[in-house]
Amino acid sequence: MAKAIRANAKINETKAQVIISELERWRDRELGTKLTWEKIEAFSGYTRQALSRHLKIKMAYEAAKRALAGPLRPSASRSIADERQYFDQAVKDLRAKIQQYEALEQSWLQRWQRIAFHCAAKGLSMEDLDKPLDSINRKDQQTRKKKKKEP
Repeated sequence: MAKAIRANAKINETKAQVIISELERWRDRELGTKLTWEKIEAFSGYTRQALSRHLKIKMAYEAAKRALAGPLRPSASRSIADERQYFDQAVKDLRAKIQQYEALEQSWLQRWQRIAFHCAAKGLSMEDLDKPLDSINRKDQQTRKKKKKEP
């Protein structure tokens, strides 16, 4: 059954990986030999335009089309070497993402150290900064203003 097209939903990294995995199954002829954007739209629930806007998805689609245009493979399933290469690439991508997040964490840590330094220089302590914010009750404030105007 075809999924409804999600016009407003964004394709995040997880969804893109699922779509790419599906395209790899097409490339390996596990799902047939007649690949079209319409079939990927039906699977994913996204339009062709939204799918082709993502470079990795577009490249996976083109690779699947090229593989399907070539001669038949002896096996319809992925080889162990293909699986290993896929997982090696996934590990490499995850390590790169971890390094990116570690660098981001360092920049935030340095920023908060600068903020703490400047607050201390202005005479504010960390206890002052950690106090909870006052709750704002706008209805009570408006009622008080009206009562002051009435007399």
